[in-house]
Amino acid sequence: MGRTFIAPRQSIRHFGVKVKLNPVRSVIEGRRIVLIDDSIVRGTTSRKNVGMVRHAGAKEIHLRISSPPTTGPCHYGIDTPKREELIAATHGIAEIARFVGADSIGYLSQEGLLSAVAEDRNRYCSACFSGNYPVPLPEEGRDQLKLFEKVRE
Repeated sequence: MGRTFIAPRQSIRHFGVKVKLNPVRSVIEGRRIVLIDDSIVRGTTSRKNVGMVRHAGAKEIHLRISSPPTTGPCHYGIDTPKREELIAATHGIAEIARFVGADSIGYLSQEGLLSAVAEDRNRYCSACFSGNYPVPLPEEGRDQLKLFEKVRE
């Protein structure tokens, strides 16, 4: 199953999540669960995953994300949504946790990400996390760069 966040329609994204994850009640019921994912884009996949694990009887669900919050679209090859569709661009961590139904959420920091990849941090683009785009965007894309107008928790 491929990346669900780039599917063209919500119904396809939901189906993809169901195909990828099948919780086993006998393993999960009554336990505290830590779900690990690579990113949260819109929040819909995380919401489905948390919901399925909660339905399987988890007592607590703690979501850990192995990237910083995605607050800006990628203009360099990954088909990410517009800024207003990115949940971390418009919501704080507590709001995201409530939306996805998790007891807590923790993200890898941008500093943690960059320290894990190499000594020369300038070799990597982190614009979708930082808002610092290495190549200027055309004028029509500039409205999407207002990444930090809302104060985050």
